[in-house]
Formats: sequence, structure tokens, C-alpha cells
Amino acid sequence: MRLMLAKDDVEERELRSIRIGDLWVLLTRVEGTLFALDDQCNHAGCLLSGGWLEGSEVVCPCHGRRYDVRSGRNTTVPRLGGDQERYPLDLVGGEVLVELPERPRR
Repeated sequence: MRLMLAKDDVEERELRSIRIGDLWVLLTRVEGTLFALDDQCNHAGCLLSGGWLEGSEVVCPCHGRRYDVRSGRNTTVPRLGGDQERYPLDLVGGEVLVELPERPRR
């Protein structure tokens, strides 16, 4: 799946959530670079877009889990749970393409 949007649609340090089918995608811009992560925290399913950024880490609003938006790495201390899935981005002309995982057909 692909999501397309204009490259200026996401402001610096904004946490924007977009739903595509059953998948929530978090888009954010840190120091001018766009990043895309699975928006549903892998701990309790809360939307990370309801949280806040501290440096390059998004903080989950439900239990305070922290994930580096540049890598998806769980930076919570002590480190409990896994990393957040990160999606690759491509800039094509004035648009951003987010590569989403293929979902199996039912």
C-alpha cells in the first residue's frame, strides 16, 4: 500500500495520524526530516499521535513508552516491549510516498 501527501503537509514536530484501512500511521517531521511509524503503540494499542515529542522520541500518552521516530527503537528505561514499526518514505517531486506493509487478503 502507498500513502501520498504533499511534502509540506506535516509541520515540524507535528504528530499527524492518518488511517489507511485498519492501519494507523504516525507522520512527524524532526529537524526537517519526515518519519513514519505505526501509530498504535505496541504495548497497549494507544495512538502515539496523542502523545508528544521530546527530542526525537515520541512519548505514548497512555503509559509513557518512548520510541525514537528515526528508527522506531523503544528507548524506555527499563526497556520493556519491542520496537515500533517504521515505514520508509520517498520524496517524489512535491509528494511524499509512504511504503506500507502489504496486508494479507482475507
